[in-house]
Amino acid sequence: MNSVTPTASDDAEAEFVQSWRDHENRVLLGHLRQQRPDGGEAETQEEPGQDKPESAGPAIEIYDPDRLARRLGHGDGFVGDPAENSNDEDAAQARQTKLWNRMQADERGPWRKLVIPDEAMIERIAGLDAISPQFSEVTAWIVRTARLASVTGTPLRLDPAVVVGPPGIGKTFYARKLAEALGVPSEVIAMNLMTDRGLAFSGLAPVWRASGPGKVAKLLIEGSHACPLIVIDEIEKASPINPRETPENVLHSLLERENAARFVDEFVDLPIRADHIFWFATANSLDPLPESIVDRLIVFQVALKEAEMLAIQKSIFHEANLRVGQSFAEPEIALFQATAGHNPRTLSRLWDIAMGFACEAGRRHLVAADIRGAEQVLLAGKEGARAPIGFIRPATRGERRRERG
Repeated sequence: MNSVTPTASDDAEAEFVQSWRDHENRVLLGHLRQQRPDGGEAETQEEPGQDKPESAGPAIEIYDPDRLARRLGHGDGFVGDPAENSNDEDAAQARQTKLWNRMQADERGPWRKLVIPDEAMIERIAGLDAISPQFSEVTAWIVRTARLASVTGTPLRLDPAVVVGPPGIGKTFYARKLAEALGVPSEVIAMNLMTDRGLAFSGLAPVWRASGPGKVAKLLIEGSHACPLIVIDEIEKASPINPRETPENVLHSLLERENAARFVDEFVDLPIRADHIFWFATANSLDPLPESIVDRLIVFQVALKEAEMLAIQKSIFHEANLRVGQSFAEPEIALFQATAGHNPRTLSRLWDIAMGFACEAGRRHLVAADIRGAEQVLLAGKEGARAPIGFIRPATRGERRRERG
């Protein structure tokens, strides 16, 4: 085996890289320690019990504990005089104060973890290609970004991204698997259910009966990380009652790091650092979105390819099988080929139903009759329900008897 002896130039280059990395780390850590959510300078003395926890990995303060203490000690002019408030408003403000007290009593203080990728994490992310090959371009981008963070020893930062493709191709499934690979909490916000100005993002001030923190603040305050993954599902489908008050207004701030670093939830009413959140949006089309939102997103166009379908189908089957304790054998290739006409959303339900038919027949393996039965259940009442879907021909009476046996 040939060996290579390091030269003086190699040593000099390695020394330069290490020096550069140390410098970058000092700059980054200095920035993280000094930057406060409200833009002020860090105090030289910390409140008792608010020291940075001695845990593995870096962490940042997501809110200013001094400002929180002032709110609790003096009300800061916000809570007001209960005598002037209605009962509903009084109760809402009591809930706000209770949240503040819970934040102050949290033994973690304001510190939340960041992610510095290691080789194991990068391998998990790269492994997404095996179960969701249609998102290979997305995965490659994340792997490159993670490797850069790993080499430089800096926290992972992902720009907000949107995956555009037809319904049912597994966009939300991929996002869930990505959160698992990153080891961070996740939350899905469905824009098609949003008829207001984006209260799921911004929260609702305690002057209202139904007031409460939004999902962004709750995930940061109650979660373990400053960088959870938030999925904005079907980002283009918001339908606010008042066209002048749309969720896009709050997204303009949350998707811009400089503004997100001082995000104020209406209920929490304290600046919160939301600039490390991993934003992952899905869309069927970007046409309904304003250009100002699209400009804030990295756009990936995704479509299912026939060559990728077998890997996707097997992945969905194994997910369904895992839910029932891996009780079923993997189907023959012919059954996968027969279901190739279904999109991943339909397949995620089809396998569960087919397993029910197999179980009813006393089997732990799937046959064509199970697939046909599942298709009939899924398509009952829909156009074309009488005709089998996929490439399976209708079974004869004799074939059905043999399959049951």
